[in-house]
Amino acid sequence: MANESSPKDNSDDQATRVGGVPVFKVNKQERPAVLRLVKGPGAPKDYVLDLDEVVVGRSQDAHIIIDSESISRRHASLHRTEGGHLCRDLGSSNGLLVNAERRETAELKDGDSVQIGDALFMYRAGS
Repeated sequence: MANESSPKDNSDDQATRVGGVPVFKVNKQERPAVLRLVKGPGAPKDYVLDLDEVVVGRSQDAHIIIDSESISRRHASLHRTEGGHLCRDLGSSNGLLVNAERRETAELKDGDSVQIGDALFMYRAGS
């Protein structure tokens, strides 16, 4: 009797066998960076940072709109960088606080707090 060989299926949902035991591979999915509103108007809410530049403010033209008089129309922006996001004050009246320190710009790291007016956010880096 001749050995029959069947073509191997390389699809991701197929298990390979090692010593008779099926071994499954799970493909890691990338998750986007998120700005999580933890305190302030509209909290709690997550904002996915899926654009190269995201503007936070109270203007209807902002990507993230926070309805508060303590927030400028175009208060701050987040620019996607190779390592994550750069947060920049856009000349606001009340400034930008990153980890409770007033900053003009800051390269954000996972878990950093970002305060814009009376809105407090937590930055979650993507993977």
